[in-house]
Amino acid sequence: MRQMNFASLLQAARQLPDEQRQQLIDELRQEIEADKKQKALEAVARTRGRIKGLDRETIIWLAEDEELCGY
Repeated sequence: MRQMNFASLLQAARQLPDEQRQQLIDELRQEIEADKKQKALEAVARTRGRIKGLDRETIIWLAEDEELCGY
């Protein structure tokens, strides 16, 4: 199989019938979304158990701060 550069790949995609172009677009979007989801899940797995919540004093300070609460 001959190696294609981006420009020749794009040109080949432009020559597809409209229905096939739309199918290609849909498949590429699904792949991108799956890749994003996989990266997000990996990030969650890497940070699991490492992120700590706010301490009690900070929560109270946030709750009582008029500027932050809008009161």
